[in-house]
Amino acid sequence: MKPGEGQSHIPNISRRRFLITSAKAALGLLICPPLNSWAMKPKKHLLSFFHTHTEECLEIAHTPGLCSTSVQKKIKMFLRDFRTGEAHCIDPALLDIICRIQSATGSQGTIEVISGYRSPRTNTFLRRFSSGVASKSLHMKGQAVDIRITDLPTLQLRKTAADLRTGGVGYYAESDFVHLDTGPFRTW
Repeated sequence: MKPGEGQSHIPNISRRRFLITSAKAALGLLICPPLNSWAMKPKKHLLSFFHTHTEECLEIAHTPGLCSTSVQKKIKMFLRDFRTGEAHCIDPALLDIICRIQSATGSQGTIEVISGYRSPRTNTFLRRFSSGVASKSLHMKGQAVDIRITDLPTLQLRKTAADLRTGGVGYYAESDFVHLDTGPFRTW
């Protein structure tokens, strides 16, 4: 048999070379952090709210994508139907949208709430006086909020929200507020 015929090629790795290579690999794992630590950790946003009808204030630290139980409870009570006192779960994506707006604009202003959750009874009542109140309003599902932000012109708030394309954006220039919701993207 000629050299190399019928034999598989086995690399010539010495024990010493194997140990050195293994040690370098182990050292690399100790020096380099795991890949998941390189990912950006979610940033907490301090959100300051003022309710224009109840004159209540609320400050929460919200991490977009991660809404704590304590924040959910606080925002549920804060955004309750101020006419009836009924509270409803609020979609945390609303807080995410507000955080994104403030991040995009550099805003640190107070978020003035005009309307949060609306009970079906309140919604029916308001529809009698305004054609701008939808019969199937997302306010009744805790998926909408009407706001302005103290250090941000309302028109800029509307433009920034529309640019994000994360839900519905309504601009009410006469009343000086913007409607935000977590439904499909649309503007009016």
